[in-house]
Amino acid sequence: MFALSSQGMNLMTSKFTDADLVRLCEAASGGKLALDARVASVTLWGVSVVLVYRWNDEEHARRRAASVGPLDDLWLLDALLKLPVGDAVALASLAGRERRLLGRGESVHACERRADTVVRSAVPPVSVDLAVVRSEHAGVEALDVMPFGAYAPQAIWLDAPLNGSAELQAEAVRFSTGVVHWQGADEPRVLVPVQPLAQVYETAAGWRFAEHVYARLLEDPAGPGPGPGPGPGLGLGLVNPLGSPTG
Repeated sequence: MFALSSQGMNLMTSKFTDADLVRLCEAASGGKLALDARVASVTLWGVSVVLVYRWNDEEHARRRAASVGPLDDLWLLDALLKLPVGDAVALASLAGRERRLLGRGESVHACERRADTVVRSAVPPVSVDLAVVRSEHAGVEALDVMPFGAYAPQAIWLDAPLNGSAELQAEAVRFSTGVVHWQGADEPRVLVPVQPLAQVYETAAGWRFAEHVYARLLEDPAGPGPGPGPGPGLGLGLVNPLGSPTG
């Protein structure tokens, strides 16, 4: 099942259709996308990016029922990661700092206190399989707007002549970034394969990346339907947690 954001064709040139973007992502991914994958074009951290992602339908439904949206508290996410999902943990076994952080989680239904125990409810609401950023320049500077590699497999969509791209390709290999050349004719050509990534959502910064993506997708008409949006003042389109202390 695929859905492309209504913002998508504003971010890409008009010569590319929704089907073209799916085709590009399949080339970058090395084959057909997962059946539950969706493709959306959004602006994240100030960068126009095409995302291949999958909803956690159960988590999204849980948050809708509780009327809560994205979580942007990095230290809370770090504390939640230390708990199993759905199992009661004795509060006495936790340090005072963790207890205080988890207290903040109760108000956003990320965890629940039951007598002298706490139970974690929240998990990452979305998984990103690929992030693709279009570049009309074949120089190495195309890598300057690729901030997603710590959180998802990423690729440069090179929509430019190949002349002068050798340095870009060499640097892309160093930084585990794929490069796909396509200007709309013939088939997309993979110059540098996309590299797989470890389970980044097991870190607080990786989980927060998923929350930032979730916030953008909730604003998207092609998203999962009505649901709570990001809270006021989060500034999720501008925040880049690359330098976070728990990343």
